[in-house]
Amino acid sequence: MKIHIDRNGERFGPYSIEEINAYLAAGTLLPSDLAWKDGMTDWLPVQQISGVMAATGPVATSVLPSQTVSIGNKKRIFQGTAVVVGLLAIGIGIWVFFFRAADERQQFANNDEGNIPIAESVEETAKETADTASKIDTIIQLDLTKHGLKPNPPASDVEFVRRLYLDVIGRIPTGDELKRFHADTREDRRARLIDELLKSPGHESHMFNWLADMLRVKDDYYRIGKTWTFHTWLKSQLRENRPWDELVHDMLTAEGRLGENGATAYLLRDASMPLDSLSNTLTIFLGANIGCAQCHDHPLAEWTQRDFYEMVAFFGSTAFERVDTRKPAITLRDERFSKANLVTLLQPNMERVVFDNTISTVFPEDYSYDDAKPGDLVSPRFINWGPEKETPLAGHRPKRLRNHFADWMTSAENPRFAAAIANRLWKKFFGIAVKEPVTDLDVLENATNPELLRFIAQLMKDVDFDLRKFQRVILNTSAYQQQVSVTPLGGEAFRFPGPLLRRMTAEQAWDSIVLLLRGPEIDQLKTDNAPLMKRLVFPFEFTHDKKEILKDREKIFKFAQTLLPAGEVSNNDGGRGLFMGSSSKGRRVKLRGENSWLRASELPQPMPPTHFLRVAGQSARDVADDGSTEGGITESLAMMNGEVTKSLMTSSLVINAAGSKNSRTEQIAFLYRACLSRSPGEKDTKRCVSALDQGLELGDIAWALLNSREFIFIQ
Repeated sequence: MKIHIDRNGERFGPYSIEEINAYLAAGTLLPSDLAWKDGMTDWLPVQQISGVMAATGPVATSVLPSQTVSIGNKKRIFQGTAVVVGLLAIGIGIWVFFFRAADERQQFANNDEGNIPIAESVEETAKETADTASKIDTIIQLDLTKHGLKPNPPASDVEFVRRLYLDVIGRIPTGDELKRFHADTREDRRARLIDELLKSPGHESHMFNWLADMLRVKDDYYRIGKTWTFHTWLKSQLRENRPWDELVHDMLTAEGRLGENGATAYLLRDASMPLDSLSNTLTIFLGANIGCAQCHDHPLAEWTQRDFYEMVAFFGSTAFERVDTRKPAITLRDERFSKANLVTLLQPNMERVVFDNTISTVFPEDYSYDDAKPGDLVSPRFINWGPEKETPLAGHRPKRLRNHFADWMTSAENPRFAAAIANRLWKKFFGIAVKEPVTDLDVLENATNPELLRFIAQLMKDVDFDLRKFQRVILNTSAYQQQVSVTPLGGEAFRFPGPLLRRMTAEQAWDSIVLLLRGPEIDQLKTDNAPLMKRLVFPFEFTHDKKEILKDREKIFKFAQTLLPAGEVSNNDGGRGLFMGSSSKGRRVKLRGENSWLRASELPQPMPPTHFLRVAGQSARDVADDGSTEGGITESLAMMNGEVTKSLMTSSLVINAAGSKNSRTEQIAFLYRACLSRSPGEKDTKRCVSALDQGLELGDIAWALLNSREFIFIQ
């Protein structure tokens, strides 16, 4: 077994387990140094590797053993006690750099699991990122000066690290992660940490939560997951860092069965409400506030009802087949299969998006304007804003109008597409958008800082809609790395002297508490039920009409029998028994025990109304951007007396780890670092020691820290 080591972005090795233990004993390695070996999904602290002994030596030296390799920044450091000076040493060094380093990188690249993250060199992008971030800071500074304001002081490292972890990967940092950062003495350690977190599995989870709220990702919790394939598809897009314009284009042009193509779930979400579907699409991706135009001319914007229907016409040749599978299941009922089984089986086959050239769009029966009559055929037309009369993609009418619509919407020439997502991401990090609300960009000049909005919109285009690159620039600005502000009084415009003081979202609070319960392994615990759903897809074409489905009865039953365990008959267990195991026992998926302590992105979307996530503000996903950070009595009660807090106080990883410390002072310090990402002050320690002396337990200290404003707010 060979082990690779990562220390602050510098990578070394590989070493045998015997060498690792020897280096730990000698103090050459830190327990917090990261390690990787074949079969692992990500880097872990070296002491979490099987076979590694506990460190007993002195503080680690700054130099690792001979023949160390740094792959992260593509530099080879060839060190040893027997260094030969002169040309021979130079020649050997060159040979090692070009050949052995190349071999190791190729080895990593050929890894079947794709488990080794080979990071881009920080130096390759640092100057460009810093220059662009500086331009943003200049725009903000000029605006502050114009209004007689000053930027906030720089945030401390303690404030910055906690804020960054919450904003980028959606949870607080662990004690080891804090230790690693504070031990780093390099001037660019903040930039390095930003890059590290943007490429981490936690970032994928956090971005999924953010997009799920925006896109209204919603499961049917009490039946087999209806959007499992969409979850998998969207997470894969984030993992691969797919450009935003391509991701949106795929959702808008998706066709086929839900069980095969997860991207179809976006259009199927509102299949029975095509007008609402278009309204949501334009609002989310363009910031076009056009809901009123479904029924009449918009009273406050340039949009007319005719405009709205001319946009709807781009989807006129699209058929959304979303059949209520309960009725066909009754028609197909058979003693071998329960109704629930058949409903589950039919769902991923009867929900699909198809192109149908025979369908057209007509004006509604209540259309009351003189420019058209009810029932008249609607010709598709793109809509423009204000003086921006040039349509990016005009002049021809392709057969597949929906594809043409997607081309127009996601074009870099569309004045609203880049601005909409840039404005949303700005709000994600600063707590307030440059133009509020994010759903209304009809007049860009009404932004708090129009120049800033234009700049970040152009930045989104310049990075080719690469969301990670865009975020990297924003996070490297001085504006983001300054102390927080409170909301201005009296409706005064917020001009970004720093980020706003914000409450955690429900997902950030949940993921942070689960981290304390289970540890950083939660970032690696991923659920993927899409294969289960894909198993249900018929390998043949069939009649989608619920009245004609009897024609395919025997083909459907023959296929269903292949899913049954040998010799078994299905039961009425909600449809899961037919497809989710080889035994009739234990097939129902229940969120109990460790299965309940997963990151929010890996749980049903959304959770039931009584779950901590919903109580803390998770959206019901009926309306876009409906998550709440307002807090309230129900959230407070859940934090004080709920199941989650009780579990944390009694049987959590953080309490067990704190209890293993030698003294009460060390125990208290550990809890403060774990919960609040800082060391306790002298008064904090004295109060906590006194409380323990009076009979309170470590769980009570953790309870107090979790219920503090310092924990729930992002500073």
